[in-house]
Amino acid sequence: MNYIKNNNKISTIKKYYKHSNIFLELALLNYSGYNLYILLTQSKKRKNYRLSWFDLDETKEKNIDKYLSCSYIDNKVIDAIENIYSNFEVNAHYIDEALTDKDIVILKGNIKTASFNDINIQFKKYIPKSLANLTDIFLLVFQNMPRRYEPFLYKLLAKLTDSTERYEYKEEFSFDLFNEEINKIFKYPIIQRGKQYYEEGKIKFLEKIENRYFAIVEGTEKYVVIIKYNEQEKRMQVYCTCPCEFYCKHIYAVILAIRNNQFNRFYKIMYKNPNKNLLERITDFDYFLCLGIIEQNFEIINHYGELELVPILDINHKFNWEVLEDTDDEELTKMISAFLEDNS
Repeated sequence: MNYIKNNNKISTIKKYYKHSNIFLELALLNYSGYNLYILLTQSKKRKNYRLSWFDLDETKEKNIDKYLSCSYIDNKVIDAIENIYSNFEVNAHYIDEALTDKDIVILKGNIKTASFNDINIQFKKYIPKSLANLTDIFLLVFQNMPRRYEPFLYKLLAKLTDSTERYEYKEEFSFDLFNEEINKIFKYPIIQRGKQYYEEGKIKFLEKIENRYFAIVEGTEKYVVIIKYNEQEKRMQVYCTCPCEFYCKHIYAVILAIRNNQFNRFYKIMYKNPNKNLLERITDFDYFLCLGIIEQNFEIINHYGELELVPILDINHKFNWEVLEDTDDEELTKMISAFLEDNS
């Protein structure tokens, strides 16, 4: 349905350009959740070139001017592109067999190549290596757009730069967390290190809260691992605060711990808000997963999924926290009592 809606919007936009020649069209449809349509046109009257782009999700009316963003392109740049591709043997009519309803890239251009009079390609997510010669076109487009669109370019080029893993690991994927072969996701050295981390007991906390598993893994420093899992659809999404932009040893170790039921619950604390009752604060997720006390602070996982130190005492030297969940022998409560006694 969204695909049809977006095509209808694109048709409306193209009607707006009836007094221009369309040199190039680029559509990113449901691409990382975005729907972007880009046009490079030449005015029939002035003969100048203009690059225009539209957020299709925001384009709701026929008043196209309201949604238009653009920049002008020097004619010499267009001449250079045409000269380059007139000598290229490019697979300019290409449709990826793996196309789905997500991460669709459509490129159409009135550009002559050595074999075709135009360019008409469709692929999923990344420019295939067989279409590497078309990189100059994508550079032309995104280098003339605002910097906030640059991540699209880097993702499009990921297969050519061998960096697809950076983008794959951030996205939701099909996986049976408890039964599927875990080793198919991770590289061999990661598997070995992940097993070692698990066997050495480096997972200090692990708890399931609703559809997410939260864990703390001690490596070079403490890292937060979060695994979001849809048990019905068997779909998973992973996150780790370590510098790696791929499926890392910390995530591997946590999956092993989940499968072997090695859970260790977090402490849970809540800041006293006088404007809300306890139920309201819990419902609004005003509580935090806590690892313990470091000097004058609680060590918590903040709402951004990162470790943070927050003061135990407020600016008035008052203790305004509640312990919602502690261990059976009240470890955190004892730590707090000792801290308050030392700071009384």
